[in-house]
Amino acid sequence: ATAAPSLAGRAVHLIPGVRRVRQTIEPFAEAWEASNRDALARDAPLWVVLGDSTAQGIGASAYDRGWVGQLRDALAAEGDSWRVVNFSESGARVRDVLHDQIPRLTAITDEVGLLTVAVGANDVRRSRRDELAPALEVLLSLLSPGAVVATIPGRPQAVRPFNELIRLRASERGLRVAETAAAISPPFRGQLASDFFHPNDVGYAAWTHAFAEVIAPNML
Repeated sequence: ATAAPSLAGRAVHLIPGVRRVRQTIEPFAEAWEASNRDALARDAPLWVVLGDSTAQGIGASAYDRGWVGQLRDALAAEGDSWRVVNFSESGARVRDVLHDQIPRLTAITDEVGLLTVAVGANDVRRSRRDELAPALEVLLSLLSPGAVVATIPGRPQAVRPFNELIRLRASERGLRVAETAAAISPPFRGQLASDFFHPNDVGYAAWTHAFAEVIAPNML
């Protein structure tokens, strides 16, 4: 059974900035699903996105102003156009990527030219951390060489061991690492959405740069 949220947890949803950001979750998901259908019907190099709300662009001014949309547009401007299929889901944990998103990836019959994964921020709460390392091990073992995995943003003392694990396994398995954990740093002024948790367009631009460093370094 799912534990009932605390009074503090319920109260945070009443904060106007949090409420505004949460109201974008459903329309952003619907927009990506429509975009996915269009992408699967076209011919072009295929980029598949797995992950959580950051890959959905939650906190940005529009669904395609998160790092995925910004990076797609930046690559296209350099003549490197991708059709993007975004299987991410707001609130996803690593186990959700394993159970829900990886099967959708494996069901694609087209050749995947680029795979990016950004997940883990919803797993670093103290009550969930014991599950994170084993789940990451499984996820990283399933990714093909060349896939790009983001480091996990959060309090350094909480995320450091998991990001070290990501870097170690990536080095062993030929994965590439986007250092998104360091993309946004204190004092965060002008980089966060109104919920003070997700990046805004400016913050996602920093994430875009972190991904571009390993996907298209010549673009920078």
